[in-house]
Amino acid sequence: MILSDADKQKQLEEYFAWQPQNDPEFAGQIYGRESIGGKGRSLLYGLRKLRDSGDPQLAASLVPESIYFGIDLFHQFLDSVSGLDALIAHDDPEQLECAFLQTPLPELICGAVRRFLSEIQVPIVVRSSSRLEDSVMHSFAGKYRSTFLLNDDPSLDKRAHDVEEEIKRIYARIYFPKAVSYRIKHELGGDDMGIILMRMSGHWRGPYYYPTMAGVGYSQNYRRWNPRLRQEDGVLRIVFGMGTMSTKRGYARTFSLTNPNLRPEGNNPEKVAFHAQENFHVIDPLNGTDVTTIDVKKQWRHLLKFHPDFDAYAQVYHYDAEGGYFTSLDCTMMKLEAGTKICFTFENFPRKYPRFFSRMKNTLTLLEDAMGVPADIEFAYNPIEDRLVLIQSRPFWSPALADATIPDLTGCHTLLHADRMVTPGRIDDIQTILYVDDVLYYSNPDFYSVARGIGEFNKQGEKYILVAPGRVGSSNPELGVPVQYNELTNCRCIVELGIPRLGFMPELSYGTHFFSDLAVDNVLYMPVFEGEGRSVFDRDWFQHGKWEPGPEPALRVYRGHFSAYLDGDRNEGYIVERQG
Repeated sequence: MILSDADKQKQLEEYFAWQPQNDPEFAGQIYGRESIGGKGRSLLYGLRKLRDSGDPQLAASLVPESIYFGIDLFHQFLDSVSGLDALIAHDDPEQLECAFLQTPLPELICGAVRRFLSEIQVPIVVRSSSRLEDSVMHSFAGKYRSTFLLNDDPSLDKRAHDVEEEIKRIYARIYFPKAVSYRIKHELGGDDMGIILMRMSGHWRGPYYYPTMAGVGYSQNYRRWNPRLRQEDGVLRIVFGMGTMSTKRGYARTFSLTNPNLRPEGNNPEKVAFHAQENFHVIDPLNGTDVTTIDVKKQWRHLLKFHPDFDAYAQVYHYDAEGGYFTSLDCTMMKLEAGTKICFTFENFPRKYPRFFSRMKNTLTLLEDAMGVPADIEFAYNPIEDRLVLIQSRPFWSPALADATIPDLTGCHTLLHADRMVTPGRIDDIQTILYVDDVLYYSNPDFYSVARGIGEFNKQGEKYILVAPGRVGSSNPELGVPVQYNELTNCRCIVELGIPRLGFMPELSYGTHFFSDLAVDNVLYMPVFEGEGRSVFDRDWFQHGKWEPGPEPALRVYRGHFSAYLDGDRNEGYIVERQG
């Protein structure tokens, strides 16, 4: 169904007006009289709309067993904190958190926590749900705190104490620099905190607890990698195991919901293997409350035992001089051959579970229609049971709806041209390009010094275009510069260079906290794959043009009159130098 602008506005108003306290199905899960915060309200709103859809498959969607605490209980707690105003004024996060930990929570919270835990003894998640979280324009992704807890101690008192401590830590995050600076930057004022206490989605598989697969989904695809794809097709980014890996700039499988066999990285086995997940996240009691990374090559026998459909997710990659090839993982194998590795390619998943994609398409379309704006979800999924669990459901705001046609570029010198996955927008005149030399970066043993150098340049306050190899903001510096988002506050456009010979490859990172911040701040993005398709990277200009040294040897600063034109409909982008 295509909604008019008036209908979209009506749906958006309904979305913001709806409160779960008034819903008989959810009222018993809520403690407190006021809002449970944006994250909790958005999640239950999405579930309500799916339950009322009239579609049995959509109505079967679940939210993990949860309870929700309203922001009025947060304020009750603040009233009990001794010297709160002085603590806030002193601006010492550790001291403030210590004071919060020493302050008792309201009895209503403590009693509810114990009742919830008395019936659940599997890992749980304590999640922030501030008043401002998951609004249309500001998701606050990664700005507050969510914590996994084992919840396995025989003592209910001990388990309840651990949860209460985490609630207090989340409360304290309202005043931490990451959240405060974000609110100041976007002129949002103060915030209030609700809490979600949620059963972690998943099962015990031997010593590990995890869902079979998890990820993020979007009803609109603003970074299409192929002209056969449409914006309204939607997109998924999925991983094997816990979804925590899907919110980082690491490895995940990206699917178009209408053409799941069309890979962003293409079908070359070597490229597929390069982009594929080789580790996954679990909860491991031996590692305490920290999320544990498991190397699939070391645990493949364990996985075959617990996942009879494992061939839907993983394959064995064999390297050879012609680019390599894939084979199935055979349970009769005694050991893996030298030079092979196991990758989560999800190659056989669309054939084995075709209904999954229509279900996700229908889910995201319904949620978009219900909210009046594009929808964004986090989910866990058990394919064998066809069990879809919503972890988050929220509106997804993007500046990509703005007009961004490419003008006549006669008289301009094209420095960079992208032919896929661009964020629509334009910058008519910007006077600085900050370039990370890929050769110098690759040969530099201190990758992090380059990242901090970008931060130092950013502090100067001038607007700039950043051109860098690989995945900007990657947690793995061998994949790209590990710069933090708060070190890019003056960046207006990011160009990621794909340099295959050095192992630098951009990746469609929908669902990551990094790209959520880019969208909100209207930072344009385009990848350029050197030597591929119609991509242009004028290496000669960057190597021999006039430049100034940046804060680190790998950084070069170019001055001039530059423009960026990124067209989402044509799915191409240009960075040009204006002549004269």
